[in-house]
Amino acid sequence: MRSTGISRLTGLESRLAAFVAEQLPFALDTALHSLSSISPGELRQSDAAAIDALRPLFRKEFSRRLAEMEVSDIAEETTPGVSAQTRLEQARNAALDACDGFLRRESIRASLTKDERREILRGMVLTRAVDNRLKQFFTGGDVRWQEMAFQGKGFRSLGQEAIYAAGIRLRRGPAFQTAGGWRGDVVAPVIRDVGVALAMRHDEDAVRMIFNSQMGKAGPPMHGKDLHIGDWAWGVLPATAPLSIGTMSIAGLAMAFWRDHSERVALSFIGEGGSSLGEWHEAINLCAARRLPAVFCVENNQTALSTPVRDNSAVRVFADKAPGYGIPGLTIDGTDPDAIAAAFAWAVERARDGLGPTLIETVSMRMCGHAHHDDMLYLGKDPQPSWEYAPLLETGYANRELYEFWARRDPIPAYAARLEREGVIGGGELAELKKCAEALVAAQARTVIEGAANTCRGARSGVAPRTGR
Repeated sequence: MRSTGISRLTGLESRLAAFVAEQLPFALDTALHSLSSISPGELRQSDAAAIDALRPLFRKEFSRRLAEMEVSDIAEETTPGVSAQTRLEQARNAALDACDGFLRRESIRASLTKDERREILRGMVLTRAVDNRLKQFFTGGDVRWQEMAFQGKGFRSLGQEAIYAAGIRLRRGPAFQTAGGWRGDVVAPVIRDVGVALAMRHDEDAVRMIFNSQMGKAGPPMHGKDLHIGDWAWGVLPATAPLSIGTMSIAGLAMAFWRDHSERVALSFIGEGGSSLGEWHEAINLCAARRLPAVFCVENNQTALSTPVRDNSAVRVFADKAPGYGIPGLTIDGTDPDAIAAAFAWAVERARDGLGPTLIETVSMRMCGHAHHDDMLYLGKDPQPSWEYAPLLETGYANRELYEFWARRDPIPAYAARLEREGVIGGGELAELKKCAEALVAAQARTVIEGAANTCRGARSGVAPRTGR
């Protein structure tokens, strides 16, 4: 095994090594030798067609090398009715499928267009701008009910904005709105998934919808009756409490899509704490057993409200739960938009092809409190809204080592720098995107404030306020 050479690997070979070390550590040497034997020299990372052409060659070579691995004859059954040879064959096939999936994701990643990647960056910037304005709503008292300030709920996604990329290749947008209703894919975001909601519809109406929802105002989608985001007309299932109700709803939608052969896909998002709820397990087990067109995402942001991961699960990574349901599982960097886009596009592709669900774990960190009211406890101080992360003080309960690690991996400047290096955006373009996002958000914030003022005047005068936008 060439363990001394792994640190010198580059490009596709390096990423394959990391993937196999994570999922199939004992096959690392075999996988690397298989790739190098069929692809001497460095493969161009940006060539999607070349990577796809490599897949059958790699599968054949990897299969040959796995079959040659020496195994002693085992007379005993591994489980009743299953021979050792049958079990080994199952394991080899699983390894082949896992590595083929890796190469397909690499191909999808290489195929992401400049326009798609620019949209992802814009969406991440807009997500943080919305979050910052929600924090201002909470601290400023701009929105009032009669004589009282209403602070709203404030579930933000600071540090998790890259999840926007999950929607980049879904069936979304005006093309899927018909007289008969929404005909695109459906997402069920968790409570802080502003990015997922914006990915389905990233315009001023979507921003106003988020403000209306979290500030409890009249107007779509909830007309002041709930504080969670959602927009069924655009394929966004409103979040609920308990959080796993959304996952159960996604399972039902996936069954409906399977029954009507529509090739639509239903996607569930939940936090690592929410994945401990029983309904989540029931939903994923049903979809796995019936091979329903669903994707399940666990957003591991290190803390379930105030409970660290170690206190709510003993699993090594949450993707390790996937084999228990008989489906593929991935653990990916939740601050890498390209990796997220590729993983979700691949999982949705599998689901449309009738291969059933995938479990995707995104790992990042929540860089703010559970909600606005929790910032003081989480960080040790109630921070001002900012494009940068607030410092963690000694009195905050957030894990200092983790916070410092993830503070260096802010997805917005990191992705902008990557796109600038690769010529996708120009120098200074990130600053312009921030300025545009702030202007859009400010305009929509004014509509919410003015709407609240009209409501107060109507209440004082006895005139019923107008609903709607």
